[in-house]
Amino acid sequence: MLGPVLLIVLGFLFLLNNLYPNVFRFGKMWPVILIVIGVAKVLDYLRKDRGKSAAGKEDNT
Repeated sequence: MLGPVLLIVLGFLFLLNNLYPNVFRFGKMWPVILIVIGVAKVLDYLRKDRGKSAAGKEDNT
């Protein structure tokens, strides 16, 4: 899931750089990529954790 999202975000950033070269500075905006990756990893972890806890509840009933 992270791969496609990362490619979309990078493509969007490069598109913005081509459309608005004076507004978008990749050198100043690269931390946004790290933030997006971090948020995606946290969401992925939370989704996996919910699946495990839901499966555990079904086994006990």
